[in-house]
Amino acid sequence: MAKKVRANVDELPKDVLMNILSRIPVKSLLRFKSVSKFWYSLIQDPSFISLHHNLAQQSLLKKYCHGGSCNGLICLFNKSTIVICNPALREFRLLPQPPYRTFHTTYLGFAFVPTINDYVVVRLATRRGSDIKPIEHKVHIYIMRNDTWKQIIATVPNYFINPCPSPCTSLDGVFYWLCDDSSTGLKIKVKVIGALNTIEESFERISLPVSICNGFYLCLLYDSLALVGSKDCACFDIWLMDKYKVEECWTKKYTFGPLLGCDIVFGFWPNNEILVSGGNDCWEFVSYNFSTHDMKKYKQLCGWPQPLELSQVFPYSESLVSVKRRVDLHVAKTRRRR
Repeated sequence: MAKKVRANVDELPKDVLMNILSRIPVKSLLRFKSVSKFWYSLIQDPSFISLHHNLAQQSLLKKYCHGGSCNGLICLFNKSTIVICNPALREFRLLPQPPYRTFHTTYLGFAFVPTINDYVVVRLATRRGSDIKPIEHKVHIYIMRNDTWKQIIATVPNYFINPCPSPCTSLDGVFYWLCDDSSTGLKIKVKVIGALNTIEESFERISLPVSICNGFYLCLLYDSLALVGSKDCACFDIWLMDKYKVEECWTKKYTFGPLLGCDIVFGFWPNNEILVSGGNDCWEFVSYNFSTHDMKKYKQLCGWPQPLELSQVFPYSESLVSVKRRVDLHVAKTRRRR
């Protein structure tokens, strides 16, 4: 009679164990940290955290992402407070008050910058002028590792100044916003893309494709900057930027529609779906798959009855990335030892 063999999971090679655990949801991994000291150390290991998040992003279709959510972290802000949180770990970090608190936040961006291997928040703030004082603009970058704000000395261009905050998209350390440029001498403002390079600490102006009419939305698609714009016939075009800082750099990738009554783009969902809104007397959300041309309508989305109350949507995947400060981690370790 054959003997039963009981295998100890800790005897598995580390890479095999990492491959298995990296496919498990965050909620379960948090419980598994108490299995043994080895498992606790493994799940806390930065290489394992990176592997776990990469697999989660693949299942979510990594090609669709936005600067609002980054590696499982979300940046939230209001007039006086900026917070970075990880909903999966139930952790949050209240950022120190940025300099020039009397200034109005015009743009706010959040991203992971590979060149410095850290998370950053970019804040562009404006103080309105008066008869005595001119309009002032300040740009600061928050680096999560240092937990401090750094001021960018470069002069803020006039086309970067909008009265209302705008959603941001980032790629390789460059933050992009849609802006109104009134410096062209024309009576109407011209839509452009303002780019802030956090590595070079410089600003750039990028023109839009000439055939786009309205309904602009910035996002990332296939690891490139993408622009969604609507036409008069309720059709939408998706453009990709081929090269940064190159004139005539846009290529039309997709055209879909018509989606009658829909003119506001809120973002991409997984599986080639884009979320737009519109309608006549009754507002509707429309999820459109521009590969299969399937369309779904929603009266409400996550309890939001009015699309105008919702600024954007973006894909999110859970991660083990901690947002606690070093001092918080030290206190937590000390309590465990006790």
